[in-house]
Amino acid sequence: MQFTTALLWTAGLYTSVYGQGFADECTDIYLKEGWVVGTCPTSDGTGTITSSVYLPNKITNSEATLEEHIANYDGHLLSNLTGSVTSIPANSSWPVPSDFEVQLQISSLDSNCSSIGGYLTLNDPLDCYYLDVGVEYYWYAATTANNLGWKIVAYHDKTCSGDAVGSFTPDNVDTCLHFPDGVSGFAVLPLWNAD
Repeated sequence: MQFTTALLWTAGLYTSVYGQGFADECTDIYLKEGWVVGTCPTSDGTGTITSSVYLPNKITNSEATLEEHIANYDGHLLSNLTGSVTSIPANSSWPVPSDFEVQLQISSLDSNCSSIGGYLTLNDPLDCYYLDVGVEYYWYAATTANNLGWKIVAYHDKTCSGDAVGSFTPDNVDTCLHFPDGVSGFAVLPLWNAD
């Protein structure tokens, strides 16, 4: 607890996290790349779950008051910022990554990744993202590097509607995927226990 207290105090979050109570019941709490990670007991006391909450899209006040919105729900650190927690997600078999950043390497000039034109470093969950360069833009091939736990789902449409045209996971890292009709929008989804 002393290390956790020092870590949270240094980050300016001690009173906020401690006030919620998960600092008392969870262990191995740390902050990394905008994520708070902790190992928390399940409600039946038979085990623990390591999970994380992405802070930049969970904090809506200038004081970064975590006690209002993050708590242990049956072993999962979850936020109630968008409303009451009504269901607890299934426990994922993917571990919390040691590095949250994944790099998406895109090519709009060819279909074999021989000429990468853009490197996007991502570390936050996104339901839908597209490159707004002022004109309609598509990329036709891509690969990922350093993917330790993300699923990046590619869509032809910039609103991520319709069927996915492909996806990147840790299982196909460094593999070039070709998209004949192009990709405009994509979702970035954590595979581990994350909120």
